[in-house]
Amino acid sequence: MVLLLQELYLLWVKKMASSKIVKSFLKNLLAKSEGDTDSILRNYTEQQAIKEYGPMLENMVKADPRLLDLYTPEGLVRSIYNQVAGGDQREVLMAPKTFVDLAAPMPTDIEGFEYIRDVIEKKKKDIQQGIPRELYREPELGMRLDDDNSVFINMHDGRHFNTALKELGYPYSKVTVVPQYRTPPIDELPPSTPVYSETSTIDPEIAEQMGIKTDKYKETERQKVGVLGELVKFLGLGSVAAPGVLSQLPSGDEGGKVVE
Repeated sequence: MVLLLQELYLLWVKKMASSKIVKSFLKNLLAKSEGDTDSILRNYTEQQAIKEYGPMLENMVKADPRLLDLYTPEGLVRSIYNQVAGGDQREVLMAPKTFVDLAAPMPTDIEGFEYIRDVIEKKKKDIQQGIPRELYREPELGMRLDDDNSVFINMHDGRHFNTALKELGYPYSKVTVVPQYRTPPIDELPPSTPVYSETSTIDPEIAEQMGIKTDKYKETERQKVGVLGELVKFLGLGSVAAPGVLSQLPSGDEGGKVVE
């Protein structure tokens, strides 16, 4: 009984801390938005902003408070606007390694591609120095439903950034998942849905150095990375959880797994 009370108290403290951080975050953004006709929050009151954007931002803070520092405040709020407004995009957390595994393969440390390593090191330096990612450039993955009811990635933005996060040891990256071509919002799919990686056209010799296979058209093979319920954590739908959501963020001993 005492242990349970202690756990509940710690959860309450964590929630209060995250609520305070998010409230301050939105309050500062609202102050900067005054008179800015391009700001997403230009017509919001503090109460409205907290109600609509607070829950997802709080879930980010609970997972890792550093996530708020990875993006410009305006860019972060804009990236979740589609979901708050009832669109089909879904804001999720996933391990940076998962993002890298899902996106088209990249010759990170292959001779002749040193510039890729240079970009990654620059992004690592920016992250360590608290320089946020560029506005309108939050990581994205396009996900498409296949004929066998699996899904595969067919678009990405953020490979270098997520490689940097992975190498710096970040447990999570916030990613916008965009359903493609008749694919429903991904929280409407079963947690057991297989998820396959994006393909890419690569010179066979380079692919061999990377340890991957290509077909006769020099296209890499799709690889099963896992199932949906193991790969993503949904941040929720604004102030109301979406029907059919696989999970909100886990707490305690649930660790990185999604709870159905």
